Amino acid sequence: MPSESELRPHRCCFLGHRPEKLDQSPEEVRAWLEEQIDSAIADGYTTFISGCAMGVDIWAGQIVLRKKATHPALRLIAATPWPGFAGRWNDEWRRQYNGLLKNADLVINVCDHYHDDVFRQRNEWMVNHSSRVIAFWNGTPGGTKDAMDYAKKQGVRVVASLPGGENRLKREHKAEATPPRRLPFPDNLLTETGLSAIFGEAKYTELSPDQRKGLAYSIGLLPRKERALLEYRYGERRTLQECGERFGFSRQRAHQISERALRTLRSPARAAFIRDGYEKAELALRIKCAEQMKKILCAQQKRRPLMNEEDVVKLVFQGMLGVGHLIPSEEQALEQLRAEMSGLAPDADEPLTEKVSPQWFRLNLRAAKAKGLAEADIACMFCRSAGREPLAFTRQNVYNFCVKLDGSDRMKAAAEKVLDGSRLPAHSEQYREAYRPAYRVLHFDFRKLRREEDED
Repeated sequence: MPSESELRPHRCCFLGHRPEKLDQSPEEVRAWLEEQIDSAIADGYTTFISGCAMGVDIWAGQIVLRKKATHPALRLIAATPWPGFAGRWNDEWRRQYNGLLKNADLVINVCDHYHDDVFRQRNEWMVNHSSRVIAFWNGTPGGTKDAMDYAKKQGVRVVASLPGGENRLKREHKAEATPPRRLPFPDNLLTETGLSAIFGEAKYTELSPDQRKGLAYSIGLLPRKERALLEYRYGERRTLQECGERFGFSRQRAHQISERALRTLRSPARAAFIRDGYEKAELALRIKCAEQMKKILCAQQKRRPLMNEEDVVKLVFQGMLGVGHLIPSEEQALEQLRAEMSGLAPDADEPLTEKVSPQWFRLNLRAAKAKGLAEADIACMFCRSAGREPLAFTRQNVYNFCVKLDGSDRMKAAAEKVLDGSRLPAHSEQYREAYRPAYRVLHFDFRKLRREEDED
């Protein structure tokens, strides 16, 4: 059996970016990859290693598989970062990923499970088992650049494409003559977020005060770790390496968290606040929220037919205004929660969560006890939910919504109590006896039922 020293000179691996980070079309990228693969085959390379990521990795692997028809000696090694790597991809990319693994000659899971350094380890494993690297690089810092630098230090030849090389040199030369405008934070985020994804154009234009308010609102909805990293990176103009050192993780992990935050800002719901401005987007969201609440209310009434007017007002109040309570400290909230849950019997048949609006949901405590959710986590999520900014509903909106649904005197009397700012709506005695409500209202950011700020 040939030794590693005999096999490595005939192995070549691929590096590159996901499709959204490429300057050129998929067709142009595939054409360049095919040209380099043909050149490697002519130089005696028979084994190719793909890292199996979306974009360059999968396209390169597919080209190698196709060429096996005319070059039977070719072999493809699929080096996945960890089992289940493609679990969250869309159906089309997952189909291509599974096809690559199915037709590869060998599948290697470089790591047993996900961790912060998994992509670096995957890239270095591929380089350590190759004598040539084919890299389609967009010219920016990141995992591809780090792996190329690592390959050069190991003495592995790197064949790299700098997309639009000639034009890029012209842009860089022009940039030296006329330094680009340095936008202040948070406006400078827009150039990284992708202006075309938000405004339909690549050129930055001055934001209106309402658009700037929408941008600040969208940033404020990010998890604390993502928000802090963006503020540090763009507010203080720090490198990814400095960000990693500041927050205690690798440069690559800082890049991943930053990219995840920017993708969130590009999402249609967040981009609307930036593109249309806060007032218009918030009004549209309130209208949508009210329409969805009608459906939620109908579902609750079918599930609990003994709901009366007081209970409807209670649900609408929570759906529009959220927690609605004067929240004590987290310590006091935990103490109250423990006292309440100590008298509850676990109930695995009760739904764990119930949506009361697109922004808020109820966490049923008996089901939570059956699931073994930590009381400290529930109290923490409850208090942090109180700090989330609700949509601009008022108590008058609650009254109007309820009376529009049911103009009876009983409904008007129940809803009028909400207009007294010193009172909170309560469930009826009939409802309490029949359904024994025991829950906490949480913001939808906590729908995964874990402390959002503690997530990576």
